[in-house]
Amino acid sequence: MISSAPWVVVLVGVAVLAVLLVVALLSFRGPERPVAWSPGPSITLPSAAGESAESAPTARSTTSTGPSGSAGPTSSATPSGSPTQAAGTPARPVDPSRSGAPARPEASRSATASAPAAPADGGGAVTASYRVQDSGGADHFEAQLVVRNGTGRSHDWQVELRFTSGVTGIRASSGPGVSVTIRGSGWYVLSGTGALSAGAQQSVQLRFTRTGGGEYPAQCTVNGTSCGIG
Repeated sequence: MISSAPWVVVLVGVAVLAVLLVVALLSFRGPERPVAWSPGPSITLPSAAGESAESAPTARSTTSTGPSGSAGPTSSATPSGSPTQAAGTPARPVDPSRSGAPARPEASRSATASAPAAPADGGGAVTASYRVQDSGGADHFEAQLVVRNGTGRSHDWQVELRFTSGVTGIRASSGPGVSVTIRGSGWYVLSGTGALSAGAQQSVQLRFTRTGGGEYPAQCTVNGTSCGIG
């Protein structure tokens, strides 16, 4: 059949070559660039007849073009909450109790400033009293020493007893504690082992040995101040 119709073969070959040519052209063709869109001309709508100028929106200019020929009336803003006062009306007196300002306690300040400061020791002193309790006999006697703190704070105390003659020894006892120092013949210094509290007192029992002489010291001082002897 092919030998009897050779033109069919020719046509088929031509068609194949055409297809291959088209494919080759398409493969060598570059990609198409998209066409840029350009906006068309702006459309202006005609304004309707009889439309008021107030309905048309107008842009507010932020720049000043110069002073206008006629100045319009200006309105003054009044703060809210504060009443206005007409011209010629006398001003109302302000009640100080409603103004909100706190009163200054001048009287209390002056009273506090004028009050004198209390002294540190409360105006008192440390005192002592010496009293003979038992004459005993010719070789001894007993006495009592009472120390009082009349100040406003704790104080140490020291009592000095000096006998002229005849007293040879001493023994002292006290609940809070007492120490005795012998300075010489008939010369004794007694002191508390701790500070005496404000308003408190301490009693010391004394027993002296002697060879003669009286029971009362020639000198009795507490912290350098004379004692009471009774």
